[in-house]
Amino acid sequence: MPIRRDYAATHPTHRRTESGWIHLIGVAAVVIIAGVFLSACSAPEERSDAPRLVILYATCSLNKDFLSPYNSKVTYTPHLQRFARRAVVFKRHQTEAGQSGIAFASIFSGTQATEHGVFAHPTQLADEKLLVAETFAAAGYETFSWLGHQMASARLNYAQGVPTENVYAGKLMAKSPHFLRILKRLQSDPSYKAFIVTNFSVTHAPYGSHFQNDFCARYPTDCRQYGEPEDFERNRTLLRRHSRGLARDYDKTIKDLGLDHNEIARLVDVAEILYKSDVNLLDRLFGEVLAAISQFHMGKQSAIAFTSDHGEIHYRENAYFRWTHGYQLAPEVLGVPLLIRAPGLVTKKKTYAGVTRSIDVFPTLAGLAHLPSAGGSGRGVDLSRVLTQREAPPRLLAFSHTAMFHQAQWQRRRRLGQLASLFPQPIPDFMWVAVRDRDMFFKLRRLEGTDWRVSAFDLRADPGELHDLYDPSQATHVAMSEQLHAYKRRLVAAAADFGDNVPDSRAVELLRSLGYID
Repeated sequence: MPIRRDYAATHPTHRRTESGWIHLIGVAAVVIIAGVFLSACSAPEERSDAPRLVILYATCSLNKDFLSPYNSKVTYTPHLQRFARRAVVFKRHQTEAGQSGIAFASIFSGTQATEHGVFAHPTQLADEKLLVAETFAAAGYETFSWLGHQMASARLNYAQGVPTENVYAGKLMAKSPHFLRILKRLQSDPSYKAFIVTNFSVTHAPYGSHFQNDFCARYPTDCRQYGEPEDFERNRTLLRRHSRGLARDYDKTIKDLGLDHNEIARLVDVAEILYKSDVNLLDRLFGEVLAAISQFHMGKQSAIAFTSDHGEIHYRENAYFRWTHGYQLAPEVLGVPLLIRAPGLVTKKKTYAGVTRSIDVFPTLAGLAHLPSAGGSGRGVDLSRVLTQREAPPRLLAFSHTAMFHQAQWQRRRRLGQLASLFPQPIPDFMWVAVRDRDMFFKLRRLEGTDWRVSAFDLRADPGELHDLYDPSQATHVAMSEQLHAYKRRLVAAAADFGDNVPDSRAVELLRSLGYID
């Protein structure tokens, strides 16, 4: 069901402020500003290969190593594998942060926190930020959103550019009558164009799959460690009940639970099976959407980007936190999937090897639709000309950072365990930062009991970050260190005016819904 349909009649474009939905004159001003921006650029010419259907399909907490386009050993994502055959697979795609509100703001705005202003979740996105749906709406696309992620929802202003009657809560489902209506109109009206953005979570900890029996029957090699049903359920319950403790203070939680080495191994096995089962469900949901598009013969006229806000770290001996995402700048969390299929793409090579960022998704989708998108400092890069082999791939640096705490979460800091010791105050100065340059990954961190220091890892040779290669005698390492410090200064300056703009009562509700607080 669409959310807040009661205001649809008086507010044709979806926006939200703290005092309520903005008045029509405010929306008109936004349209005028967008029009001025577009008129300042050369008018986009109609192209025969311009997609009439554009979908930005952004899920949550998806570790790309569990997807067959990134891991040839995976067999349980057949729909993504089939999609990848006619898509470009981005091998070194990096998100801004391991927290949903920040990451989705990055994807939807094509900017990082220094511009979009989201440093913690939940945070309400400011009205003046230009989002991807607004660019497509200004170009004549009818825009729709299915925003099922509560930390990046319409209520938090992530549906800007979408008429309120086209705003829906929940996942984009293939059988949704609203989605089928879009496909029918695309099929019957050659002049009609539609843009859809969706976000949601299927693979968020503590991995809620309840169809692992069916999954294991279909993919028995992925369930060799299933064990007896009673043992499996006991460990599933353990994961659910102690998910926060395991994620925030693993060593203490394991000690309190009294688990030995074999019991820990069983817990790891169960968590992985549950996650694989969730990933398989996600693959099926995506496959059903693709099948519906094909049924209406729109496959060759569609541009589809499949990505995630952030990844997920599972069990790694040297990880500070396990079965989680937000605060340790782990490669498993920051390296996320991105696959794009669109008319005119040269997909013989099928992979894009260069570093790309979450901020590049918006401008690249706009470029593939032959639309102008805002450029300049702090914004992503339009890679459409690279993907159509009209330009050489640029060498990009991907910057990332940890999140800040919302006051509603920080008030419960006694339950944050080791997390609170690494981030002792909810202020910008304690954010960690990272930068990826090709396969080299540099971090600026303040570890427990130490001063701030830079570390360097070769992700190709050492994906588990076992060997710190930082060498202050190497000019390239020193240059990356300077980049990190400059990036952090920009973040701290931008966050100086950051304030929790979601009331504590509402924030508690949202944080509790995803298991961040009790």
